[in-house]
Amino acid sequence: MSQFFADVIAFVPERDDEAGRSVLAGNYAVERRSYFGLFIRRCYLSFFKLSWRGSIKLLADYKNWVEGKDAGYNLRPTDRDGGLLLVPTISDEQNQAQMDPYERYENAVKIGDIHSAIENLRRFFDQQFSLTDESGLTQHALLNLARLHYSLGEFQAAGSAAEEALKLARNANDALTALHCNKHRLIPASSSPGSNISATVKPNTAPLEVLFEVAKGIVTGDSLRAAFRKLYQSIGCGDASYADSTEAKWARHAVQATLWTYAGVESLAQTHENIVITFTEAGDDDSRLNALRAKARRMVRQGNCGGALMVLMDPETWRGLTLRQYGLWSSDVWKALFETAKRRRQESLISDVLIPRRPPHPPLPQALAHRMDFPHKHNEVVAEKIARRLMDDKEYAQALTHILDALWSSEYRGTWTYHRLAVVQLAEVSIEFGMAARGRRIIEGCLPQILNGDDIEIRAYACHTLARCIIAESWSQDDPRAKPPPAKQVAALEEAIPFLQVADTDYNQIGVYTERLHVIYTLSVVYHNIALGVQAMVAEGEETMVTPDTSVEWAADRAAFEAKAKQMTNERDRMAEMYMEVDKMRKEVSSMGADEELKAVLDTVVKVGAAINRVPP
Repeated sequence: MSQFFADVIAFVPERDDEAGRSVLAGNYAVERRSYFGLFIRRCYLSFFKLSWRGSIKLLADYKNWVEGKDAGYNLRPTDRDGGLLLVPTISDEQNQAQMDPYERYENAVKIGDIHSAIENLRRFFDQQFSLTDESGLTQHALLNLARLHYSLGEFQAAGSAAEEALKLARNANDALTALHCNKHRLIPASSSPGSNISATVKPNTAPLEVLFEVAKGIVTGDSLRAAFRKLYQSIGCGDASYADSTEAKWARHAVQATLWTYAGVESLAQTHENIVITFTEAGDDDSRLNALRAKARRMVRQGNCGGALMVLMDPETWRGLTLRQYGLWSSDVWKALFETAKRRRQESLISDVLIPRRPPHPPLPQALAHRMDFPHKHNEVVAEKIARRLMDDKEYAQALTHILDALWSSEYRGTWTYHRLAVVQLAEVSIEFGMAARGRRIIEGCLPQILNGDDIEIRAYACHTLARCIIAESWSQDDPRAKPPPAKQVAALEEAIPFLQVADTDYNQIGVYTERLHVIYTLSVVYHNIALGVQAMVAEGEETMVTPDTSVEWAADRAAFEAKAKQMTNERDRMAEMYMEVDKMRKEVSSMGADEELKAVLDTVVKVGAAINRVPP
């Protein structure tokens, strides 16, 4: 055995060169500081530290292993101490730093035990890491504390810890830690958009640190152009760094998916989400969870609540979640159920089941709670919701102000999904102000992007509003009370029919019965007025077009007009019957309560949360 280890250690250099680098020359086959070199040196040192009894036991275990018998150390705690198997050295008598406190710190963070997390973090860095009295790692302790506070939304505490860590890092000449501390000084000095994204990136900056400024910019109201600029800087930092981790690569794909969703390019967003979901495993990091949550939200918007719940309730989604991640996941499950019930106007289900079992809201970040002038990350969404409420109350003049605010905010930030919704709202208000032609032009300006089906609800709303604009535009602009000629009226009504049919199909797919009833009623009125217009054209032709020379052609045209009028009358009656069926379905669905499947979903969410809280600290 001694000869074997003597031969093995010959593959590794005994010492480094004068510059402190590992040498690889002559007969040395393995670098001293490589993983295999470290393993060989560890085995060699451990063998020569064995006592006589330890050497005999190792030899007996080796013979048993060669003969195929049971072999193993079977060490008792007393064997490691007292020199029974190992001859203790001076280094063995010293108290070495252990990883147990840091492991307890991470477990405490997962279950939300913040006091225990801070205490274990202090215990870990209070250990002796070197032979000197000063470990030189105090700045690392404060940096980890700053990250913990920031993950909880406590920006003031995070900034204070980062400031103190920055001072210690500068005193210790620790440039890399100082760079990380600068990134965690997160409280913005002003609330103006763009003030929170630095223009330059310093050398040796971690890609994830740069990438995190993208989320910071979105929260503070910066444009997507600035966010994409930071994303490209993060990619550049990853290409220039030999230590670019796989985690950073998937995080960049997850961020790109979010940005493309805001920009209204759902196809690219889905591509990046699928990349993250395919190449990551459950419990890796936030990237996979965020991609799955975005996929589920998109399914809910498209009316596929069942598919969204299948994604969220898959064990691969919720396995390994921390308490913070569990809060996000449970909120998405609840929102999927709530949005579906809200669309179907299931008031009893919402008030009796969903509202009482609503997950608690996460604490509001201090930067948003104490700064009322702090720009909201969804300012255009808030404006659109207020405008919708005012439009329902017929307060169109007040709603116009909020719609224009939403248009400006979404156009500045580049969030074109919300911009299209604001455009449709502006067109609807234009109808009420007698400017249907203007409303039609602004909708047709973004109609190709709306019709591709990225958001079915917006497409249905836009098609219904565009049909109303077309119908209203057909009336005389000089005198709105004057009835247009029958031919012009029929042409406008026929042009509106395809858009109304698209709106009817989309509302049926997402289960919005009330809005679908409005569309069906409009279709019924359109078919009825087309029939009346054709009959008026027949009567007008009887007076002006019948001559001895044209009597034969007019007879054929009249038969075609009468057949068309009859067809429109039949369509009107069919729409009336469909209206009654949909209204009956709406009443049945709105009165439905919680079924067993819905209760099982909510119970599963509670069980997952209980399992996370049982993780041992």
